[in-house]
Amino acid sequence: MPRNLDENKRRKRQRKYLAAFWWYTAAVKCAIDWTYLRHEGEESGAQRITRHLRSRPSVCRNHYRMNPSNIRILCDELTARGLECKGDVIIEECVAMFLQMLGHGYTMRNLAEDFQHSEETVWRYIHLVMSAVKRMQRDYIKLPGPDAPVHPKLRQGSEYYAFKDALGAIDGTHIPAFPDSHEEFKERWRNRKGNVTQNVMAAVDFDGRFVAVLAGWEGSGQDSLILRKALEQGFTVPEGRYYLVDSGYANTHQFLSPYRGMLYHLASFRQRRMENRYQNGEELFNHRHAQLHNVVEKAFGILKGRFRLLQNMHHYKYDFQIDIVLACCVIHNFLIEHPNVDDDVYPEDGSSDESDASDTDGPSTSAGVHTRGTSTRRSDAERGSELRDKIRDLLWNSRCGHGER
Repeated sequence: MPRNLDENKRRKRQRKYLAAFWWYTAAVKCAIDWTYLRHEGEESGAQRITRHLRSRPSVCRNHYRMNPSNIRILCDELTARGLECKGDVIIEECVAMFLQMLGHGYTMRNLAEDFQHSEETVWRYIHLVMSAVKRMQRDYIKLPGPDAPVHPKLRQGSEYYAFKDALGAIDGTHIPAFPDSHEEFKERWRNRKGNVTQNVMAAVDFDGRFVAVLAGWEGSGQDSLILRKALEQGFTVPEGRYYLVDSGYANTHQFLSPYRGMLYHLASFRQRRMENRYQNGEELFNHRHAQLHNVVEKAFGILKGRFRLLQNMHHYKYDFQIDIVLACCVIHNFLIEHPNVDDDVYPEDGSSDESDASDTDGPSTSAGVHTRGTSTRRSDAERGSELRDKIRDLLWNSRCGHGER
């Protein structure tokens, strides 16, 4: 009798196991069928980008931040720099995934859903495109040489002619960051507004093109320190030429800053009546300086408006976050070289919180940079003051010569 009871219990357990296995198999089958039905009829990633390239330019601009002709030229340049895609993934599809990640801040899961690939496949091709874009950097982000011509905006007859030897403007901006470090070290990446960021210094010419980019610095880093490191790493200024900087930097003959204690911001001058806008030559110099220096703020505004990933960075490795910033600058310059895109859809007012990276509002910060200021030689400061005064006198005499004040 006990033997029969044990046999019955064993058979009941077997039936339960078989029933559980059957239900599990049925659930898996239903999930597979549902996934198949959900994707059945959807176009592949290659079909998707092909359709977009053949549609109206606005469709490509909305999805990839550039026109179809720009995408084709970019694909050709990346192919020439070694980009290869295998299997059923085409070059245009790889580039489209990369541009959509930068332009909209899409995650790998979003891209996998849109282009019908696994996340691992998307991630692999994103890295391949990134490597090819980094190889474009040496051709698209270049410092001007000693024979760089005077920009048309600064030629004789222009109100900015006194700045004819200027090559561009330098400033910094903050990009959200997720550093690969312990919590106690993350405070180094926290800027004065309390946000964890990387501080990016860039030099921009008067066409809005990035000619030098130094990314990856901690958010708490000072602009003057970053510029000094850039000089140590090969950033050069041709003899007799200079860049415009704000009062967060020391004034030298290579980096010309505004007069302190005077009006500087453009909004301050707009509030004055035209016939009594300037009280002295220093204010006139500061206004012209601010008008020209604004080109770097516009460049940052366009960059962050076009590439939304820069406003909401994901938890990538920190080296990859730095590569993202550089890649965005390369593509920005690429679109200037191939001007077939409507930039009016992106903000150009430098409204992306550039004040985080440089402070020109109060004398305390400016004085602090000077007193801590470090390796600036007195001769450089004196030559900078002489150059600034010379430009001030040229501007003021020209204005007074026309009977203006």
